[in-house]
Amino acid sequence: MKNGMKRGIRGLVILAGFGAAWLAAGSAVQAAAVNFKDVPATHWAYDNVMWAKNNGVTDGYPDGTFRPAQSVTEAEFLSMLVRAYPEIKLDQVKEQEAWYTPYYNLASELAWPVSDKPNEPITRGSVARLMAAFYGQSLSEDEAVQWILAQGLAQGKNGAGVEGFAPKDALSRAEAQTFLYRLKLTLPKATSPDLIKPEIQLKGVGIGDSTERVIELLGEPARKDVTNYGLEWYIYNKDYKHYTQVGVADGKVVGLFGNHDEWQFAPDAEKGLENLRISLASIWKKSERPPREYVETYTPRGLYINLYLDKHEKYRVDGVLLMDQKFTESHVYAPNTPESLKATEREIFDLTNSFRAQRGLGVLSWNESVAEVARGHSRDMAERNYFEHDNPEGKSAGDRMMARGIPQFRAWGENIAAGYLDAIDGHYGWLNSWGHRENMLEPVFTMLGVGAVDGLSSSDYRTYYTQNFYTPL
Repeated sequence: MKNGMKRGIRGLVILAGFGAAWLAAGSAVQAAAVNFKDVPATHWAYDNVMWAKNNGVTDGYPDGTFRPAQSVTEAEFLSMLVRAYPEIKLDQVKEQEAWYTPYYNLASELAWPVSDKPNEPITRGSVARLMAAFYGQSLSEDEAVQWILAQGLAQGKNGAGVEGFAPKDALSRAEAQTFLYRLKLTLPKATSPDLIKPEIQLKGVGIGDSTERVIELLGEPARKDVTNYGLEWYIYNKDYKHYTQVGVADGKVVGLFGNHDEWQFAPDAEKGLENLRISLASIWKKSERPPREYVETYTPRGLYINLYLDKHEKYRVDGVLLMDQKFTESHVYAPNTPESLKATEREIFDLTNSFRAQRGLGVLSWNESVAEVARGHSRDMAERNYFEHDNPEGKSAGDRMMARGIPQFRAWGENIAAGYLDAIDGHYGWLNSWGHRENMLEPVFTMLGVGAVDGLSSSDYRTYYTQNFYTPL
């Protein structure tokens, strides 16, 4: 959802030292169970080939050969590089996609220098650039060759320097394992935050899960809300203390929202909103330009995360919005439809009730007549381009309710907002504003109606929101 969350891919930074790191990888050969017919123990790359075989980096052919002199394609080397670091998580390859698609998706996320010719032999110079990129170095071919030679990650082929490295020669399978083994010696683990893809879950559901998995874990939703940015929210509101929204597009989970402690940083991690915050902050830096002053934003690989804070409760985490990066960057906010505006109204209603329930207050009932009054005020603000509780004639929400014929009331209240992106965004604006918060948590209120209306070309804001609270006599 463009404009919904901060976008951007940070540069790859890997902190790793030399020296002691050379001891971490140990011997190249660890009791190799299978020897290849064409890689005898006397072969110059024997140890490195056996290391690659034993560690799942690559394998031989069905005829028992390894073919060490055969050239390596770019896709093959890229896959070997990633498999050398099993802690790097990849997306599952989709049906009808090429086997190497997840590897190229990773390379694209991290701006690694790859071509659009995955099945052609990769040159030694291109490999040098990829290995330098793995270390966070964006270099030309000559610079990359000089860099990996200086770091001891490779040796010349025909002599010293760039020319002796033979950067235009195709890389052989034996050379590939040698390069990767030396890389693994200097960097035993992929420690860069940009390579780590957390497996964050809400009630056991994660980004990329199927809708079948969602139904299996959470059951059928109370409703399915359409939006104006390409996803459908599955709404789970039977228990307002554990209110959950699951965003679905094309049969897959692309978004999650929850304001309770069922969040986990990983399947085996301790649950909790603050635990999630601690785990995120221990690896990634929060954005220096969050969308709101009460939001902490993190952008681990493939994800966007907004932590919504409650500044009136010492800035504790109140809710979390997790979005798939690819989905977010490929969708824009389109004009609302009557269906998406109605969904926004109901989500604001649910979020308000969840806020109340978590603080031991009674939940509010929906009142459609009051909602019509709220919509009317939102529409009037948009059409006449003002932003006030009282309209230009000085009429208040109470006046508007009486004019609508709503029975006499014991109490009423109103919150208005404009310019927020959606229900979640608007809710946390009100939650963090003391006067609006008091209305949301007023014990005497028993009913609520919400009106969301898009602005006009002449309006100052894109969308106007009104909450009208009501208690009959």
